[in-house]
Amino acid sequence: MMLLYNKALDANHTLLRMIALLVSWKAETVEVEALRLFDFLIANPGHIQKLSVPKGKFVEKKEFKSYSNRYQNFDPKSLFNAMKEIHLLVIERLVEIGILKLESKTSYYHVLLENIPDGLKTLAESNENSISVQAIDFIVANLTKISVTGSEGLKKITNLMDYKYDVN
Repeated sequence: MMLLYNKALDANHTLLRMIALLVSWKAETVEVEALRLFDFLIANPGHIQKLSVPKGKFVEKKEFKSYSNRYQNFDPKSLFNAMKEIHLLVIERLVEIGILKLESKTSYYHVLLENIPDGLKTLAESNENSISVQAIDFIVANLTKISVTGSEGLKKITNLMDYKYDVN
């Protein structure tokens, strides 16, 4: 029997990835779907090269080809869907800690970086935490300004979520 570990399905690693993203992003508010999509890309940097964007846009996405691994042969949509429960659990934990605060009647959270415990922040910013800083930097520089929905939105370019029936 072979035991396989996938950090994408590890709640503690997910918490660390989300903290690392939030610290680097420095956004005042985040949308749940964007946070989930970005976390998937951080956990699976090889998927960044597969973003469906016009030729010449995000030229540096080619650099993520080196992250591809023949042992990580999975359907991205299935893995993203499998991560949903862990994402929601971790987001709930971030709310309990006081790092995220739900804005009433929306899918947005207010981000309170000052509530990140020092030890957790240090670990999230460390170079020895197995989180791709390259992926986070790419996301913050290129993807955080893109809407989640729409014909050129994150759902469409990542091809991880249905977007046909979104209302803009």
